[in-house]
Amino acid sequence: MLLRLALAALALAVCAHPARAQEVAESPDLEGKGDRITFGGLVQTQFNTSGQDGADATELSLRRVRLSANARVSPIVSGRIQAELANAATGGAAELNEAYALFQFDPAVGVLVGKGGRPFGIIDATTAATLTPIERGARFRGAEAVELYRTLEALAYAGRSVGVQVLGEAGPVVYAAGYFRGATGEEGGDADIRQVAARVQVQPVAGVKVGLAATNRAFARDAPPALDGGLGADPSGDTRRGSGVALDVEIGDYGRTGFHALGEVVTGTLDPFRDHAFRGAQGWLAYRVGGLAGRTDSVLVAVEPLLRVSAADAEGPLGESDGVLLTPGLNLYAARNTRLALNLDVFLPSADDRETLVAFRGQVQIAF
Repeated sequence: MLLRLALAALALAVCAHPARAQEVAESPDLEGKGDRITFGGLVQTQFNTSGQDGADATELSLRRVRLSANARVSPIVSGRIQAELANAATGGAAELNEAYALFQFDPAVGVLVGKGGRPFGIIDATTAATLTPIERGARFRGAEAVELYRTLEALAYAGRSVGVQVLGEAGPVVYAAGYFRGATGEEGGDADIRQVAARVQVQPVAGVKVGLAATNRAFARDAPPALDGGLGADPSGDTRRGSGVALDVEIGDYGRTGFHALGEVVTGTLDPFRDHAFRGAQGWLAYRVGGLAGRTDSVLVAVEPLLRVSAADAEGPLGESDGVLLTPGLNLYAARNTRLALNLDVFLPSADDRETLVAFRGQVQIAF
């Protein structure tokens, strides 16, 4: 039902006469002069090579097609609905990517209820439209490659989930803490893992942000982590809890000329029944050269070379596929979030009997 409402609202925004759009804004739930509905979207068309013998050599696909509606009902109450339509383009089902209500009582105290992102790590908190590399982690069709972000996905430490969060901002301090049901969306299977997660970020000096995050969740005995995100369920109800801790840093800001870096180190439980753990680190480095456009209608406004390094050391079954991911790349910007991105992913496995994986990917992104 929520998905239908979101798509209907977006269709009105794109196709309706301005007078009809005004009728939407004057619905009974949006009566104040400061109340409004805004709409946005993201389209990413990606070409990639597989990096593995036996898989299709090349692929051209819609990586993400997202439409979102944001509503401010009152100075305190707002909400967001975002639909993911990429699967629908190939005959699959559309998904509800985000759906939540936000009660912002004060800049320092708010409550978010619904489906949103877990507060764990700055890499996961970076939105899809503002990723420096094309992907947050390794994606090799037909092959397993475990670096830090793929590990966090497999454990459901990262990603979106249904829950309740308390969040806010007070001066240089930004925080969020919440309780979450389990894995949904891109993480695959749905499971009640009774998860808590929290993150606090401070800005000690201008241009530098430092964050600390922690999470704790229930693991089922017969549901070890898997790369497809399936958490499964244990009929016996035998569960144990495991935890993860992340320290992250950001230097510079997205969209500004000059140096921009994101990095995090993470360690935690991989499987509490077998005493398996993991550790890893990831860093994104980029330098944006702006001022290339003499006129506002110029095609190219900025060039941004980049390098991503991501590594994981995992025990147990995931450890058979772990290693280091290196990604040199280049972003060519036509606008702040509209760009052509070129990446070369090179995965160096830790196991001697596994081959190095190499895949090229190019992506056109339009965000509006």
